[in-house]
Amino acid sequence: MKNSIILLSGILFLGLASCKSKSKTTATSTSTSTTSTSTTPGTVTPTSDPTVYKGVTDQSCAVEVSFGSPGSGIDGPAFDKVTALIKSKNLKSTSKNIGREGETRICLPLTELNANEKSDFIEQLKKIAKDAQLVSVSIR
Repeated sequence: MKNSIILLSGILFLGLASCKSKSKTTATSTSTSTTSTSTTPGTVTPTSDPTVYKGVTDQSCAVEVSFGSPGSGIDGPAFDKVTALIKSKNLKSTSKNIGREGETRICLPLTELNANEKSDFIEQLKKIAKDAQLVSVSIR
């Protein structure tokens, strides 16, 4: 009987601790997203388009394309479209894995393109991101 009480109180304690940690995480992420309005280097701020951000994490990048995962891997067709677009323009790029489910960030310096070509290329990336799942474009 004593072991049962100890076991049940342990399960109850873990359940309550888990609920409290989830509520703290939600409150923190909500306050962070509403207060991030500075434009300091390395700070990413939202724009009116939900898939486009001002600011990149690496200042050598003119554009970063980030692929997130909802828990089942990244949007593979969108990743293929972006890599095909990069290859078609013969652009230099680097990629960095940022998660365990294939989450990736592609950095594009865009030094090979002039101003008009850059804006056209960025618009193509925005279109891919808009039609994809958890894909975002960050612009310096």
